[in-house]
Amino acid sequence: MADGVFLAPGVPPTPPPPKSRNNIEFATAEFAFKQRHMSNAAADTLFDLMAALLAKHNDSPPFSDHKDLHQVIDTTQLGNVPWQGFSVQYTGEHPENTPSWMDDEYDVWYRDPCLMAHNMLANPTYKKEIDYTPFREYDAADDRRRWKDFMSGDWAWQQAASHSYNCSNWSKFLTLVVVQNSERNLPRPRYWTRFKQPIGHDTIVQRRD
Repeated sequence: MADGVFLAPGVPPTPPPPKSRNNIEFATAEFAFKQRHMSNAAADTLFDLMAALLAKHNDSPPFSDHKDLHQVIDTTQLGNVPWQGFSVQYTGEHPENTPSWMDDEYDVWYRDPCLMAHNMLANPTYKKEIDYTPFREYDAADDRRRWKDFMSGDWAWQQAASHSYNCSNWSKFLTLVVVQNSERNLPRPRYWTRFKQPIGHDTIVQRRD
């Protein structure tokens, strides 16, 4: 199936675009940006050290600086969902001594969650990492039920079972997107908590529609 359309027998799917300019570049970007969440200054230092080491071999590091790193990440074809943004401001109750953040305006940046999910499903890197159907797993020793991933739970099983009665759904599969909030758990005033909690949820729900 390609773009939601079944392919004729024997027709191969469209080949995926390359991940990046080379494998070392991809590995470096994944390490610096995804695994270590490296700051701009730290990334610049790393690439400067790599450049000094590789200069005697007439070679250069995979990225010249953090700007080059971010530019490559943003223009990767498998991640070409554009950034969008809007502004929010606190409109709730103000205490007697109003903190400055209540009068500030905040920019919220996001990428369309539906398009992001589409790109993830179209990425062959994950072809062996996705459970396309719910499953139930049991221990061979004592036949006890084991839970591991989301698709091994009862909710996913019940959803698939309820939709399978409609034959028009037989060519479809249940797609779940689990969103994680990476904000550190720091002490916050109750007003701030009420203000920030709905932002991420509303962004996903409104942009999904």
